[in-house]
Amino acid sequence: MTTDQPLSLEFERAVDEALAGVGFSALRSAASGLSDSYREPSSGLRRGSSLPDDLAVLAYVATRMPATLAVARAVLRELRARCPALQVERLLDLGSGPGTTLWAAGFEIPELVHATLVEPVATMATTARSLLCESSLDRRVATTWYPRATDVPRTDDPHDLVVVGYLLTELDDASRRALLNLAWEKCRGAVIVVVPGSTEGYQAMLDARAQLLSLGANLVAPCPHAEPCPLPKDDWCHFSVRLNRSSLHRRLKGGSLPYEDEKYGYLVVTRGAGHPAGARVIRRPLKQHRRVTLRLCGADGVRDEVVTRTNRVAYRQARKVKWGEEWAED
Repeated sequence: MTTDQPLSLEFERAVDEALAGVGFSALRSAASGLSDSYREPSSGLRRGSSLPDDLAVLAYVATRMPATLAVARAVLRELRARCPALQVERLLDLGSGPGTTLWAAGFEIPELVHATLVEPVATMATTARSLLCESSLDRRVATTWYPRATDVPRTDDPHDLVVVGYLLTELDDASRRALLNLAWEKCRGAVIVVVPGSTEGYQAMLDARAQLLSLGANLVAPCPHAEPCPLPKDDWCHFSVRLNRSSLHRRLKGGSLPYEDEKYGYLVVTRGAGHPAGARVIRRPLKQHRRVTLRLCGADGVRDEVVTRTNRVAYRQARKVKWGEEWAED
């Protein structure tokens, strides 16, 4: 997209401005505490008896938002690939955090004109508005903010896309079901669910998949079918996106590599639009001398396909295909 580079620079400037004046030691300490909280089975930035303070939110923006933004962009690109005719002019983001999905939509959905964002944590919503206020995205897309999902009114202009990002693993079962029912009710086009690439996230994704299918949803990604997941009990489906780290990002996380890989799971369901992949690569391709082994999920279940140089066309494709992408069946 032609807006990619300018918007990337605007995002970087917005983050730099939000962090201006914050001491590195204080930010690193907050980032460390945030990292520790995610290692707890039942913790998260929105959980607990106390709401995060401004410093914790800024630590999230500095260390987590770049990764969740990369994931959101990857999932929105999959939506576009699977549903090319779907026009997303109105977006509802349930659990918007610092506005990650809206920034991703700015990159991937040029026709977007209005976004409704729901974020119960006041410090997070305030930071989200601050990040947006100096960007062209703020002028391009009208926004409405609510602290609770139940505050979103019924409207004659339903939302083309509803996103539930990184929220299901922070809720109890009853709250998850209620949120997904609400998402489906307020959607006229597609619902996207994003979860961490963990066993807990995978189970939340499976539960959401079953619930949305029971409501009549058409499953278009990542699964090539709507049958029960064929993976064995000790395995789970997830994907990965690689993002470049800034110098500050590396220092705050104590990393040495100029990049990091963020693992995630997701669902894209629609009210009829779109078509699932014929088969999907569900593990990193194993590239060996004159052969590539692909772990595929398709309508016939999970299988390994070995592609050798004897089939030159397929071999070239196998050398290029990435984990999470579609594999075109013969």
